[in-house]
Amino acid sequence: MGLGRIGGYIFAAAVAALLTYAYMWFDQKDVVRCDIHPHISQAGLHALRDNLIRARTEAYKATLADTNDQQAAFQAGERAAEESFEYDLRAAVGDEYLRHRRAVDNCF
Repeated sequence: MGLGRIGGYIFAAAVAALLTYAYMWFDQKDVVRCDIHPHISQAGLHALRDNLIRARTEAYKATLADTNDQQAAFQAGERAAEESFEYDLRAAVGDEYLRHRRAVDNCF
């Protein structure tokens, strides 16, 4: 009698694991279809990196000259680099959205 109960638990756990795996496998196709991966060329990546370095350096130097506070200069540099990064990726993300508009509309 005890073996039957343990066997039932093992069977239920195996069925639950198989159903979970099947659900994740079938559901994964939607995730791949709806993922957004902007395409940036090597030249674009180099320009993005150069813009980040330039924005961070200029903001750091300007803030350090005004306040002579290294922590404030560092924060200003990081903030400027973040804004530059977001601005530079805006076109690539917009192009990716246009390429995958139907998939994105079906995901939300």
